[in-house]
Amino acid sequence: MEDINGHLVLLMAPSGSGKKAVMDGLGDLKEQLYFAKTYTSREPRQGTEENPRYEFVSRDEFEAMIKDDELIEWAEFSGNYYGTPKQEVLAALLKPQVVFKEMELQGVQQMKQFVPAEKLTTIYIDAGGWEALRERVVARAPITDDALALRKERYDEEVQFKPEADVVITNRNGELETARATFRNVIAEVVESVS
Repeated sequence: MEDINGHLVLLMAPSGSGKKAVMDGLGDLKEQLYFAKTYTSREPRQGTEENPRYEFVSRDEFEAMIKDDELIEWAEFSGNYYGTPKQEVLAALLKPQVVFKEMELQGVQQMKQFVPAEKLTTIYIDAGGWEALRERVVARAPITDDALALRKERYDEEVQFKPEADVVITNRNGELETARATFRNVIAEVVESVS
């Protein structure tokens, strides 16, 4: 990791925080980022547009990647695996390139052990308390009570990370444009520092 010439940006936020909406404000700045893929054992959702940065693999394939130490970070949630292959991140970081990754709390904590602090920026999106997020999650798509309870558990864990983040962006109702502008400025500074 001492040969890193690039910079890793990790975006972490509870479900319903508006990560995608905030990221949509990057505009042409997106072209200067390398978006690392996430491998997952979950099935693609029928009838919804999937994240183009997801690679769907079988549970057996994912477990083989774990066994062969091919992942820089991984976690299991709701019976599905999610993770990032080492090669996906390291090859890009060896270049003077900004690598961007949306990641869960467990993954962020794992990545912080591998990437030097001066080559890493962690961003947390704060969209308010659980009730505000619950309303957003429920409005987005049908969800069972059990799934909602799991989201609440995750929220309680993820909100603990907020003080550890390098940057906290507020994205409460009615503040999307301000959140987008702040996010864009942070990313522009990181891109400038690498070029």
